[in-house]
Amino acid sequence: MARGKELARRRQRAHRGVPAARHKHIRSGGAVEREIKLEVPPYAWDGLVAEMSGPESRRLALRAIYHDTTDQALAAAGISLRVRSEDGRWVQTLKAARGSIFERLEDSVTLGPVTEDGAAPPADPQLHAAAQDLLRQALSLTGNAPLPMLPPAFEVRVLRRLQQVVHGGSVIEIALDEGELLALGRTRPLRELELELVHGCERDLLALARRWRGRWGLWISTASKAARGARLATGALHGTALGARPPSLPPKAAPAGFTAAVLDACLDQVLSNAGEIAAGSQADEHVHQLRVGVRRLRTALRHLSFPANVRAEVEPALVDVFRDLGTHRDRNHVLRSIAPLVEAAGGRPLRIPAGFHAAGDPGELVRGAPFQDALFVLLLAGDARRGRKDTKIKRLLRARLGKLHRQVTRDGAQFTRLRLDQQHRVRKRLKRLRYLAEFAAPLYSAGKVEDFVAALKPAQDVIGEYNDQVMAQALYEELAGSDPGALFGVQWLAQRRADEAKACRRALRKLKGAEAFWE
Repeated sequence: MARGKELARRRQRAHRGVPAARHKHIRSGGAVEREIKLEVPPYAWDGLVAEMSGPESRRLALRAIYHDTTDQALAAAGISLRVRSEDGRWVQTLKAARGSIFERLEDSVTLGPVTEDGAAPPADPQLHAAAQDLLRQALSLTGNAPLPMLPPAFEVRVLRRLQQVVHGGSVIEIALDEGELLALGRTRPLRELELELVHGCERDLLALARRWRGRWGLWISTASKAARGARLATGALHGTALGARPPSLPPKAAPAGFTAAVLDACLDQVLSNAGEIAAGSQADEHVHQLRVGVRRLRTALRHLSFPANVRAEVEPALVDVFRDLGTHRDRNHVLRSIAPLVEAAGGRPLRIPAGFHAAGDPGELVRGAPFQDALFVLLLAGDARRGRKDTKIKRLLRARLGKLHRQVTRDGAQFTRLRLDQQHRVRKRLKRLRYLAEFAAPLYSAGKVEDFVAALKPAQDVIGEYNDQVMAQALYEELAGSDPGALFGVQWLAQRRADEAKACRRALRKLKGAEAFWE
């Protein structure tokens, strides 16, 4: 009883003078929603339901109709517009993507009570005065053309178990949702846990989400209900793979929060693709883009001003996922791209032994505790860096970019004489040089950075092809123990390597003349 009274007092202190996070209606640019979504495995569901069914919890039946154009223009722009029944009233809400990973702009307005027939009122985008520019841009409207009324695209029905807790100095709302998505006669089940910051700091939100993740074996997802519904409406199972994006900093801005912006950009790519793989996708492009994101993360941790203990804590998990996903990607690449070339040159089709593909299920890898905990460590590190002034970042970038450039051009000039491990090191340094240049782009002349990155591309392409052939030769050697026919592939690939290595050397030598934009 005493504990319950103290919790109530803490909630009151935290709420004092602060509106609730849900049902916001703020016209000056909209409110900001900070929320983390966690996916729930079947084995954890009953325990979570019991956890969320105590006396401090309440249940809500929610029905939401999402509106968009027939070609999903809003979804493509990262905007959702829904009309939802909440506590006997219809509330229209617009949400739009924001720079930070777990932040969205949110603007809500009450439309009226739910009537006996339960019919939803039409969505009116004109009601969101704070988002008119966003809507007009998404809908490609020019001049004074009015915003059109948008038809229903899909529907979401959930039973929400809801409770508010105080963690640290923050009030956080926890929602356990169970229901379904409905679109064009199709349905898809939905089970997820959401944690939303009502009042307080993002660090408390991340810490509490990490605790729930660890206790129940959950994993992070960045796919909103709106995104999933839009996919269902088109019959897609998964979203498209997300490539790298530059740090979100205004051009020529002072480098305040630069390292946090770089980390956000890297995590955006990692979390999006990891979420799709965790949801069951084994698409090569999701695997590839996740590996690119992990490599960019490791570059940022290695070359920017992140604490050594953060890198030490996350590096083992990042290395394990990168390596195992690499095995998965490499073996698929050999069978789909290299083996046909060998066969066209006269080789026999490979006989694939049982277990050849066994490199760990990608979904299990990214859902696993080591990788998920590493993500939370990085999210907390980004929160700690946010707002800090990286006043010496240009000096640091100048030193790191200059050193990598010298190393790549020096070793590239003698590439054909290097051992395989040394050649692989050149390739890794070349990638890190490119990633650091892309990270630095908002702090320098965009044209000069683009020219430098463009100068790196031919060398990256040819050394990437060389690495694929080296990897393929190793796999053919592995298979030759059980399939003598694979020996042809070993010999054919070995003969090609000499010419490919010379092409790498020529391309790498040209990098010496690339203009150093950081000088």
